[in-house]
Amino acid sequence: MKKVFLLFSLFLMLSCSNSEDNTNFSNSDFHPPTWIQGNWLQEGVMGTSGVLFSFKTNDFCMTTLGLTKQCQQEFINLSRKSNNAVTVTETITATTYTAEIEYFAGQSIIYSFKKLSNNSIEWTSVPGSVFVKQ
Repeated sequence: MKKVFLLFSLFLMLSCSNSEDNTNFSNSDFHPPTWIQGNWLQEGVMGTSGVLFSFKTNDFCMTTLGLTKQCQQEFINLSRKSNNAVTVTETITATTYTAEIEYFAGQSIIYSFKKLSNNSIEWTSVPGSVFVKQ
C-alpha cells in the first residue's frame, strides 16, 4: 500500500504543471546556440540606444526602449492559435545565428546575428548595429 501511495504521489507531482510555462524545449521553434545566449544591449553613439535582445535555449525576445518586449515563440504560438501557418528556419554556425520566420500571408522576418567577439555581436539585418553582452 505504501508503494502505491508513493507511486500515486509521484504521478501527481509530475502531472502538475504551470500553464504559463512556455519553456518546454521540445515545443520550441527556436534553438539559439550557447554562444549567443544571454542579454545583449545595443551600443549607440551616446552609450546605448535602448534595444535589448535576450536569448534563451528555446526562444529570444527583443525589448525596445525598455518598454516593449516581443518574444518570438509567443508571437508564433499566438499566430498558430488563430490557425495560421508559421514556419521557422534556423541557420546556426560557430559565428552566426539566423532565424527566418515565414508567416501565412507570405510575409517573412529574418533575424540574423554575427559573433564579433565573446562580448559583442552584430545584428546583420540592421548593418552597424553592435550589441554588447550584459
